Amino acid sequence: MTARLLFSPAIAFLVGMLAMPLTGAAQTMPHQSPNQSVGTVNCASSTCHGSIAERTATPVLQNEYTTWLRQDPHTQAYAVLKNAQSQRIAKNLKLAQPAHEAKVCLDCHSHNVPASKQGPRFDKSDGVNCEACHGPAEKWIKTHVEPKASHARNVENGLYPTSDPYAVAKLCTSCHVGDSSRPITHQIMGAGHPRISIEVETFMALEPPHYRIDDDWRERKGAFDTGKIWAMGQFATSANLLELIADPKRNRQGIVPELMMFDCHACHSPMSKKDWSKDLALTPGQPRINNASLIMVQAVVRAAAPAQEPALRGLIEQLHIQSTSPAASMQEIERIARSLNSELNRARSVVQKVSFTEPIMEKLLKELVTMAASNQYPDYASAEQAYMSISSVANGLANKGNSQLASAVNARMDRLLKLLNNDERYDRKQFQTELLALKAAVGG
Repeated sequence: MTARLLFSPAIAFLVGMLAMPLTGAAQTMPHQSPNQSVGTVNCASSTCHGSIAERTATPVLQNEYTTWLRQDPHTQAYAVLKNAQSQRIAKNLKLAQPAHEAKVCLDCHSHNVPASKQGPRFDKSDGVNCEACHGPAEKWIKTHVEPKASHARNVENGLYPTSDPYAVAKLCTSCHVGDSSRPITHQIMGAGHPRISIEVETFMALEPPHYRIDDDWRERKGAFDTGKIWAMGQFATSANLLELIADPKRNRQGIVPELMMFDCHACHSPMSKKDWSKDLALTPGQPRINNASLIMVQAVVRAAAPAQEPALRGLIEQLHIQSTSPAASMQEIERIARSLNSELNRARSVVQKVSFTEPIMEKLLKELVTMAASNQYPDYASAEQAYMSISSVANGLANKGNSQLASAVNARMDRLLKLLNNDERYDRKQFQTELLALKAAVGG
C-alpha cells in the first residue's frame, strides 16, 4: 500500500482535537439512542477488548480498548476542555458552566447522553469513548458475544454500523462539521475554537486501527472500500451544509446570516491581499458559501453516477447565484437548499450501489486532478479538501492494484502539502500550477 502523506500542522492539530449499507430509514446515531450507555469500563476486561496484545484465535483483535486508551486522541477530548484555551472559549461565550460541564462543549468532547441514559459505570470523562462511536451497549453488550451472534443482529440491538460508509460519515461529520443535533456556530469559532475541517477517509486512516480487514471481517460486515468511504464523507458534509442553509432557525444570528455557511477565508484574509476573481465569488465583496464538499461530490457523481450530474450541477449553480443575489429572499435560498439536498440524496443512493472498481477510482482520481484546469479549487478550504481527497483516492487506487498511477500522484503530493502549511499564506495560483503539473504527470 502506498504510504500516506503527513498532514500540515493545522490539520494535525485538528486530529489531535478529536479525535451492511443503510438503504432504509436513517440509523439512530449513538448520542440520540434511547438505550442506556453502560460505560467503557465494561469493554476493558482482558478477556474482552482489553488485552495487551493482539490475539489471532478470535475474529476480533481483543486489544481494541487498549489501543483506544493508549493511542487514540479521542480519549483526550474531554481532558482538553479543562485547559486554558477551552476555559477562555467558555468565558467568551458567557457559558453558565466551565467548558468541561457545558452541554455545548460536552456534546462533541464526550459521549454526552442524559443522566437517565447513563449506567452506574458510565463516566463522561472518558471522552469520546467506545459507545460514542459504537452506540449505547445496553441491548447488545451481552448478545454480541453469544455463539450465534451476527453483525446484523447486533445492529438491530443498537450497535452503530461503523462498517457502513455513509453511517460512519454522518457520525464523524456530526462533530467535525456539525449537524442539526450538534450545531457548530460561528459564535463558537469567534470565541476562539480552532477552525474545523474533515475528510472522513483520511481521518479514519490516521486513527490507530483497532480492527483487521480480513476475510472474516468481510464475511460479517461486507466489503471495506476506502473509495466509497471517501465519497460518502463528501456527501455527508454536503448534507450538513445544506441542512444548515435550509433551516431558518439555524441560518441566522440576528440580522447576520450564520457565518458557518461560508468559507472562513472569504472574510479572514488580509485587507491588503485584494485578490478577488470571479472564481472566488460572483461579485466582489460577496462572501462565498463553503462549497468544498459540493465540489468533491460533483467529482464523485461524474465518475460513479454521471446520469445524476446535470441536475445536481444545475441546483448547485442556482444556490450560488441566489446566495449572492441582492434580490433573492432567504426563503428562496432555503427552498433551493432543500431541493439540492433531495437531489444529493438521490445521487447518493445511486453511488452507494456502485462498486468502486479500479476503473472508477482511476476516473475519479483524474477527475479530481483535472478540475484544477477550470480553477475549481480557488480557496483554501477547497484546496485542503482537494489535497486530502486526491491522496485518499490515490491510496485507494493502490489498494485496487494500480500502484503505478498512485505512485505518480504521491510523488508530487508533497509539493501541494507545502502550499497548505499556512492557511493565511495560501496562494491559489501556485496551488493550481502544481495541480496542473500533477495533471500532466498522470495524464488526466
